[in-house]
Amino acid sequence: MKSPLFYLSNVSLTIPGINKQVLRDIFFEINSGDFIILLGSNGSGKSTLLKLLDGRLECSAGQLLYENNPIKNYSSQSLALRIKTLTQNCHESLFPSLTIFENYLIVKQQYQPGIFSMKEKMDREFLSDYLSTFNAKLAMNLNQSVEKLSGGEKQALALSLTMLYPPSCLLLDEHTSALDPKTAEHLMSLTAEIIQKHKITCVLTTHDLSIAEQYGNKIISLKNGQLFRNIDKSEKSLMKQFNILAECY
Repeated sequence: MKSPLFYLSNVSLTIPGINKQVLRDIFFEINSGDFIILLGSNGSGKSTLLKLLDGRLECSAGQLLYENNPIKNYSSQSLALRIKTLTQNCHESLFPSLTIFENYLIVKQQYQPGIFSMKEKMDREFLSDYLSTFNAKLAMNLNQSVEKLSGGEKQALALSLTMLYPPSCLLLDEHTSALDPKTAEHLMSLTAEIIQKHKITCVLTTHDLSIAEQYGNKIISLKNGQLFRNIDKSEKSLMKQFNILAECY
């Protein structure tokens, strides 16, 4: 039997110094190909859990395995190539003072150190074609400074660069919540298409019950730092928004 991509057993996190327990006794598995919707009220521990999954934080107790090995055994550089996180603050993924094209080159450099020796024309043609799937305005304005883009354009760019080299796992922390409803719906639909196309394992935090109903094969909810509900694919397929609200909050 194939091992889960992530395995969490009695995982807890206590903030040093103030002795505050943010997460406690978290136990679940994430299998390769899962698209998990992570629900919970503000302060329930959703964002903190994602920081454990991508190695930004280390659990205080319990066991957290990634690909059957303790996640703490991986270097931050190694994890960054395997697990990528996108939040509602796209500035965490972009360099605002640089242009769209310059942001692209920085991402490429992480994977292809010789990228700056390539012909710029070829790179520009590739990037323009690649970005057209995400946002037509981005594709036509490669020399535009990122800080001058709209919120939706910035988030579309952040998603596109995150997926330039698809990771094995994508962590999305309310990545559409700062956008207007129409832009958010488009970006969420595009995100789901990319996840399916590349068979990426995904964990997405959201407060939007329509997203929880429409996307993902599982729902996990947290309450006061503890696992509250773990809803599998068969149960989720029968749930509507009011069921999700009643079961998870």
